[in-house]
Amino acid sequence: MLHSALLLPLLAPTGAESAPVSGHYVEARTASVFAGACHYNGEFVTAGRDALCAWRIEAGAFGGVDLAGVAIAAIVAGESNLDERGTRGSVVLVDAALTPERALAAVRWLVATRAALLGDVVEVRATSLALELAGDAYALSAEGVALRGSALPDRACCAMPQMVWYRPLEPLAGTLVGLDETFAVEVPALGRAWSRPGENAAFLGRFGAH
Repeated sequence: MLHSALLLPLLAPTGAESAPVSGHYVEARTASVFAGACHYNGEFVTAGRDALCAWRIEAGAFGGVDLAGVAIAAIVAGESNLDERGTRGSVVLVDAALTPERALAAVRWLVATRAALLGDVVEVRATSLALELAGDAYALSAEGVALRGSALPDRACCAMPQMVWYRPLEPLAGTLVGLDETFAVEVPALGRAWSRPGENAAFLGRFGAH
């Protein structure tokens, strides 16, 4: 476990070359991202303050370390809806099965390149992290975290883009909206816990080089 004051060494220059990082991404919010206008307006000021973001890297390197095959995630909590500017904090989850070198490089990459998304990183936790992104389906499990769902089968988000009220926190190509079958998080370091199944509250797509 590392707290924000101890994260400065993670940002230290490594003196080694990096290569563009790309792969697949999924993000689940505590508010519906695809809904009717009344539903969206009702949630905006009371919900949407949290998100679970996960990256599965397929290619690229950071600090001279190959990151292909690495999965890393972050739980982000804001003082208001994440679509508004405001203070936010995060907990980063890295797969405990990685070698220390690859785990450290993955955290360095995330903290150095996604600072605005993460806000104040209050904890970095090595955990048993399983991230599956296959076709339209997505699933993530870790200590205190469970997410499972799939893209809307009728691609309603593409046919009715006026009902997509948010943009992903990570720029994506081929963005789809997902329906969460399960979305439960308990993160003591941020003082947040929730269970929100059955909502159109996820984004999935490709990040990095498209």
